[in-house]
Amino acid sequence: MNAEITFHLFLVVISTGLVKGTCPSTCSCSSDSSGSNVNCYSKNLGYIPDLPSDTFYIDLRYNSITEIDVQFCKEMPKLKTLLISNNQISEIPVNTFVDCELLQTIYLHNNKISAIEPFTFMNLHNLRYLYLYNNEISAIESFAFMNLPNLQYLYLHHNKIRSLESNTFINMTNLYELQLQYNDISTIESFSFMNLPSLRYLNLSGNNISHIEENAFGNLTSLSTLQLASNPLNCDCSIYPFWSWLIERAAIGTSAKCSDGKFVISLRSAALEQCNPDTCHCFNGGKCVTMANGLAVCDCIGEWTGELCQESQCISHDCGFGNCYIEPMNGTAQCVCDDTYINYCPERDLDMTSSN
Repeated sequence: MNAEITFHLFLVVISTGLVKGTCPSTCSCSSDSSGSNVNCYSKNLGYIPDLPSDTFYIDLRYNSITEIDVQFCKEMPKLKTLLISNNQISEIPVNTFVDCELLQTIYLHNNKISAIEPFTFMNLHNLRYLYLYNNEISAIESFAFMNLPNLQYLYLHHNKIRSLESNTFINMTNLYELQLQYNDISTIESFSFMNLPSLRYLNLSGNNISHIEENAFGNLTSLSTLQLASNPLNCDCSIYPFWSWLIERAAIGTSAKCSDGKFVISLRSAALEQCNPDTCHCFNGGKCVTMANGLAVCDCIGEWTGELCQESQCISHDCGFGNCYIEPMNGTAQCVCDDTYINYCPERDLDMTSSN
């Protein structure tokens, strides 16, 4: 009887060991009711070792790790905190975190990550903190950050990001702070920031931003601070959509300046009125079009010319001693001589005129 009990206890011990795994020999581990806390800080690791399956906290900082396995959490479904900063990681494959349903914090700063592909960080419903600063990220693809309903803090500063594309940051309804300062961003495209109702702090200072497209910021209803210092904003007509957006949100604190040093909010409405397509009025069939610099101008039809399409060929057309007639549909000039349309009206013969 005692032997049978001992055998069953032996099986329980083995099965427990298989479920939990073992602590890596170079690391230290502790356990509590939440699971295993694994400390592999600065252990000269070149890869992520096998870890206990009940790991909820792992510290892998200051190693030489070059990659993270796809479906990283498949064998560690309880993982909540991942510290893997200060390593040599250069890429994050799609589906790396697909099984990390409980993950709350990811520290990936001070690595060599060069790009964030679509769907890299997606459907991580419990993620709250994501640290990606001090990498070599030059491109963030559309839909890279998607459906992260509890993400509150996203740090992407001190990278090499060149532009923000449409649908870069969408449907992160609890995002509170977004740090993008000191990158190489030159343009912010339309709809880069969408459905971020909780965003209060957005830092874009120290970039190379010269152009902000219309609807770039969408309806950021909670935004209180927009840092745009040290950016060479082009304050020709292309600034009009952003200027209008700022004027309508006077409560937002911003340090945005034009390349000539003027504050964007100090620009005069009268000077920018010509940039507003709603105030563009063209005559004689002309249509308002917006140029590349944002200026609204008239595109005239036929021979109509001038700023408002009000000038016809008669301004320069020589009819001699006749009158210039304008064809109303296309502005073509014709000369009228004695009720007859001809190209030119010569001087009348005075002798014939006097005899009459």
